[in-house]
Amino acid sequence: MNRDSEVLDKAVIFLLILVSGIILFTQYNFYRLSESSYLVYFSVVLILVLIGLLVRYFMEKKPHESGHHEHLTHEKTEHHAPEPWTFMEKLSYGMVALVAVLIIFNQVQISQASALAGVNTGLKFMSKSTKVSLALTGDPTQDALNLVISTGTPFYGESLGVTFDDPIKGLEIIAQLDPAYGRTKVQLNAEEKSRYISILTTPTITCEFCCGVKTAVNKDGGPACGCKHVWAIRGLAAYLIKNYPTMSDDEIKRELVKWKGLFFPKQMIQRYIQETQTGQYTPDIAALLLDVDEEKLKEMKSSVASDDSASGSSGVVSNIENLPSMVGGC
Repeated sequence: MNRDSEVLDKAVIFLLILVSGIILFTQYNFYRLSESSYLVYFSVVLILVLIGLLVRYFMEKKPHESGHHEHLTHEKTEHHAPEPWTFMEKLSYGMVALVAVLIIFNQVQISQASALAGVNTGLKFMSKSTKVSLALTGDPTQDALNLVISTGTPFYGESLGVTFDDPIKGLEIIAQLDPAYGRTKVQLNAEEKSRYISILTTPTITCEFCCGVKTAVNKDGGPACGCKHVWAIRGLAAYLIKNYPTMSDDEIKRELVKWKGLFFPKQMIQRYIQETQTGQYTPDIAALLLDVDEEKLKEMKSSVASDDSASGSSGVVSNIENLPSMVGGC
C-alpha cells in the first residue's frame, strides 16, 4: 500500500503540474486576445496560487515520509479506526478541486474567445492590438478615401447581414437595433447601459452633419435625435456592447465612425483632411486613426501639406466636391 500511495502521490503531482502549465499557456494566449479582461488576471492569480500550493505540498511531504512509513508498518500489526483527514490530505483534495474550477473557468473563456474569433458564429476574427498598415498612394484624396470609406464585410457583418459595400441596406438593418426606436431593440442591463451612455455622449459620435446634434444620446441615455443615421449608430453601439463585451469603448467608436464615414462621405473626408493639417482630431476622426501608427500619421500629414502647396490652400478639398453629402434618408 505504501508503494501504491507513493506512486499515486507522484502521479497526482505530475498531473497537477502538467495541467497548471497548460492553463498558464492558454491564459497567455487569452491575454493576447483580451488583454483588458479582469477575468484573465484573476485566473492567472489562481494559477499562481495553485503552483504555490504544489511547491508547499512537495516540500512538506518529504520530512514526513519516514514517519509515514513507520506509521504504515505499525498499522500492519494493529488495526485502527479510520482517522479524520489530515491537513495535507485536505490541501491535496483542495488543489484538485481548484484545478477543476480553473479548467471550467478556462472553458468559459474559450467559449468567449471563440465567439470573438467567429467559431460557430460565422464571424471574422477581430485583432485588437495589431496596428493598421495603410498602403499610402501619395494622393491625399485617395488616401482619405481609403481611410474614411470602409469596404468589405465587418467582423459582425455575416451575423447581422450587413456589408460596408451596401451602406443603405446596412443602415436599415442596424437602425432596427436602436434601443430607442428600433423594431428589434437591443436590451441592455445597467452596466451595459452605462457604457452605452459613455460612448454615445462623446461629441461627433453622432449624425451632426444631418441634424446638428452634438451627441447620439442624452446624459440619461435617451435619444438625442430621431434621424435614421443615429438610430443606426445607437443600434450598432448597443449590439457591440451586448455581443462583444471585451471590445474597448474606443474600438466600438471606431466601428460606429466607419458607418458614419459611409453615411456622410464628403463631410467626413473634408474633416479628416482639415484635421490632418493641424494634427488636432475630433473624436470621430481620432477613432478612425485609432490603430494607425505615428509614422503613417506623419506621412499622411506631409502628403496633404504637399498637395496644398502645389494646388493652393483648397487643393485637396476641391477634389472631393462631387462626393455625396449624405447616403440614406434622414
